[in-house]
Amino acid sequence: MLVVSKLRKSYSGAPVLDNVSFEIPEGTVTGIIGPNGAGKSTLLKIITGFETPESGQVQLMGKKVTSFYEKMSIVSYMPEYIEIYPEYYVFDFIDFVFSATRHKDTGLVTALNLGSVGFTKIKNLSKGYKQRLKLLIALANTKPLLVLDEPFDGFDPIQLLDILELVKAENRKGRTFLLSIHQLGDAEKICDYYILLSEGRVVARGSIEELRKDFGTGESRLEEIFMAALI
Repeated sequence: MLVVSKLRKSYSGAPVLDNVSFEIPEGTVTGIIGPNGAGKSTLLKIITGFETPESGQVQLMGKKVTSFYEKMSIVSYMPEYIEIYPEYYVFDFIDFVFSATRHKDTGLVTALNLGSVGFTKIKNLSKGYKQRLKLLIALANTKPLLVLDEPFDGFDPIQLLDILELVKAENRKGRTFLLSIHQLGDAEKICDYYILLSEGRVVARGSIEELRKDFGTGESRLEEIFMAALI
């Protein structure tokens, strides 16, 4: 599904990504795990075509892809920071998204619990409901790879359970997810494959079972594994 090879990127001479390489199997939920400043968002922007690497390449669906428009035909991207039209009412914005993506609602609005705020202007929504609208944009299409940057930010523990189940349901349909997550507890609940990133470098990758073999025990939590991988 996705092959990243030797990506390098720097800003003002400071390296942000340093020789980053990994593969993501089709049909998985993969988490890019790392602290703030690890290079997660920059990595996702390069994968989706919003940034250009200094060197390295990205392969999607078995071929090298460099064109932004070609990438967008395969990838649905939810950036961490995006301003949604503040004066729109929620239902009007949903109609706009569904019209643009030719999506016929099959329960997405209900799953995201957006009906309860349908007649509210977007500027008056809480952070959690704005996050739900961002997820609606990402999910309202049939693209096979969904790249979501911090998709669970802004949800309380009860709300998070519903969102995690929605991602799992979409994954069961065959869609592949690449998620940037800084909350390791959330990552453990949803991901079946992990890329551990620190200071722009991949320090470990694999399933939780594979990571435990290399950096912990059969009972190690992801946080313990990550700390061990940094040593």
